[in-house]
Amino acid sequence: EIRSSIDLQELTGEDASTRGLRLIGFIPEASESLTATQTEFRINQIAAYYSSGNDMITVVDRDYEEVNAQALLAHEFTHAIQERQFGFAGVWAGVNSEDTMLGARSVIEGDAQHTEAAWVYEKLGYLPEEIDWDAIHDDYKEWVEEGVADAETALVDTASLFPYAYGFAFMSEATLTNGLGARGLAFGAPPSSALEVMSAPFGVAPMFDFPNVAHPSPVEGHMQEVQDRMGAWYVYGFLRRNGVTEEEAWTTALSWRGDELAVYDTGSEVAAVWRVRFEESASLVRDAINAEAEGRTQTAVLFEEDVFVLAAESDQALLAWADRPLDTMTAALVLKDGRRQGGVSVGTCMKSLDFKLPNPPPLLH
Repeated sequence: EIRSSIDLQELTGEDASTRGLRLIGFIPEASESLTATQTEFRINQIAAYYSSGNDMITVVDRDYEEVNAQALLAHEFTHAIQERQFGFAGVWAGVNSEDTMLGARSVIEGDAQHTEAAWVYEKLGYLPEEIDWDAIHDDYKEWVEEGVADAETALVDTASLFPYAYGFAFMSEATLTNGLGARGLAFGAPPSSALEVMSAPFGVAPMFDFPNVAHPSPVEGHMQEVQDRMGAWYVYGFLRRNGVTEEEAWTTALSWRGDELAVYDTGSEVAAVWRVRFEESASLVRDAINAEAEGRTQTAVLFEEDVFVLAAESDQALLAWADRPLDTMTAALVLKDGRRQGGVSVGTCMKSLDFKLPNPPPLLH
């Protein structure tokens, strides 16, 4: 079903999105294409999914233990209830980037994760107040962290798993602290960024929205093909892949205040410019990237509170981009319309194989 829906032209790996994401390091060098990466994730990870279009739940037969099978059904039934109770249209209304996609999916999947766990544990004889939810969340986050630490795993894939761990913690805290009414609040006003999910439920996370003039004038012959905001989760994963410790990368990611990724194409060569703004630690980011750049046509340049990560397919092109004056920024970005790439991670209304509820659950003592 998944393979039959693929446009074979998107598997060539010659599109600007794939090449730009490879240059920055969000998908591995060995990956065929962005579409292939997304497809393989779905096929390898999918345990069950809910289709709102035909209101059907599909469970992939993988010989589950009984408790895990019941948990799968509880997760997908929760998605069906979400559609009836809140509707998905409002959650997706503000999604126009990978970052906003992670915020929206964190509500949908996080709520299903928490509801699934609470229901299963109740059936096993446990009360919500007995359960050490933090320990469960930490286990799930550790699974995602293993992918971040594995250079062969696409950072896009870790973003696909992000809502099942961090969204789970986000919606658990919201529900356990503020009651079931918090679900309605979250579906009515979902987080607009991964940073909000990484911080705390309903916290106000300051974010700088770059104006249209966000990048240096393109090198002659380069036309912008892709624009996206990747968000704090990608900053965290990017820094981990560049040798920064887990704690330092996390602290720096929480200092994220906005970013824009632009991919340019000459028709034969692709370049990527990722501008990231931090409240602090911008110089740390630049130094970490440049220290680990050996063997890659990639560099980082500091400009006030921003770091420009520049990547190209040749040293000559990289030098040309690095020579652009960052303080003029005369080129307007593509407006945030249909050409904005939107989400690149996948997994909505899907239950991933990676996450199985601990049985028995860790309990508070």
